[in-house]
Amino acid sequence: MSFAQKIIEILLAGGASQGLFFGMLLATRKKRRSASNKILAILLVVLSASILHSLLAPSVFHSPYKIRQPFILFIGPLLSFYIYEVTGVRKITWKGVFHFVPFVILIGFMLPVWTSSASPYAEFLHQNGLTISKVIWTLIVLQFGFYWSSIVAVLHRLRTAVESEFSNLEGKTLSWMKFFLHIFGMFLFLLVLTLVIAFHTEHYALIDTIVCLGLSGAIFALGYNGLFQEEILSIVPAEEGKPQPVPENRATLQPALQNGESLRKLTSHLETSKPYLNETLTLTELATQLGMTRNQLSSLINSATGENFYAFISKYRVEEVKRLLADRKNTNFTILTLAHEAGFSSKSAFQSVFKKVTGLTPTEYRTSLLIPQQQDEELQ
Repeated sequence: MSFAQKIIEILLAGGASQGLFFGMLLATRKKRRSASNKILAILLVVLSASILHSLLAPSVFHSPYKIRQPFILFIGPLLSFYIYEVTGVRKITWKGVFHFVPFVILIGFMLPVWTSSASPYAEFLHQNGLTISKVIWTLIVLQFGFYWSSIVAVLHRLRTAVESEFSNLEGKTLSWMKFFLHIFGMFLFLLVLTLVIAFHTEHYALIDTIVCLGLSGAIFALGYNGLFQEEILSIVPAEEGKPQPVPENRATLQPALQNGESLRKLTSHLETSKPYLNETLTLTELATQLGMTRNQLSSLINSATGENFYAFISKYRVEEVKRLLADRKNTNFTILTLAHEAGFSSKSAFQSVFKKVTGLTPTEYRTSLLIPQQQDEELQ
C-alpha cells in the first residue's frame, strides 16, 4: 500500500469515526435534544455508514456492481427533513417514509446477486453489471440533485419571507443553513464529477475514493458546527400569507383612495414617531401601530416603493444616520454608536446598507461632511 493510500484510509476512518461520535453526541445532548439535532445526528451516522460500507463491502460481498454507495439515497431526504425541521417551514409526518422507498428498491434489486442465486434474473444482472452500475449511479446523482435544488428553493423563499417581516436580519440570515447548503452543494459537484468519470473511464475505484473523501469532508465540516447551530423556528409569523381581520375602529376605505391615504399615514408616522429607531421593529408591529393588517402594509410598501420591508426601513435608518453625522454635537461619537442609535443592530449590515444607499462608506461620508465644516471654521 502506497503512502497516499494510507493517508486516504486514515482520513476516511477518521471521518467515519467522527461522524459516529458527533451523531451520538447530538442525539444524547440534554440541553438541546431537539428534533432537528436528532435528524442531523442520523444524517452524520448515515454519512459514516456510507464510508464504512465502501471500505468493508469488497471484503464481504462479491458483486458485479461497481456502486458501493447505496446509503447516499438516504442523504437527500434527511437533508430536506433537517431543513424543514430547523426552519419550521414544513412539518414532518409519517408520509416521510416514502422518501426512502428508492433505497429499499435498490437493495431489493441487488439482493439476488448477494444471495448467489442461480436464477436467470441473477445471471442477467451478472452479465450486465457494468451497464446497470452506470444507470444506478446516474439515478443516485439525479436523486441527490433533486433534493438539493428543492432545499435551495425553500431557503430562497424563507429569506424572502424574513426580509418582508423584519427590519434587521441579525440572527435571521440563515448563515448556518447557507453553510450547510454549500457543503452539500460541493458534494453534489463531486457526484457529478464521478458521473463523468464513470461514463468516460469506468474507473470506479477512483469514484469510490472521491465520494468517500467528500463524505468525510462533510462530516468534518458539519460535526463541530452542528453542535452550536441555533434554531430558526417561528421566525416568520404563522399568519404569513393569510388575511387578518381589520381592526373594528377602522372604517373601510374606497379602493381608489385607500392606498393614497394609507401611504400618507405611513409616511407621517415614520417621520414623526420614528418607529424605525427600534432595532427589533417588525412589519407586524408597524402594521398594528397604523391600524392595518400586515398583508395590507406589506402590499402598500411593495406597490409604492417596489421594495420589501427590510430595504424600506433601512433607507429611513440611513437617513437618520446621515442626520446624526451632520450634527456637530455628535462629532465625538463613533459612527457605529450613531448607527445603533438609528436602529441598526450590526456593523456589517449597517455598512452594507449605507454603501448601497449612498454610494459611500460611512467613513467616507463623514469625511465629506467634515471638510466643509473645517473650511467654515477657518473662515471664521
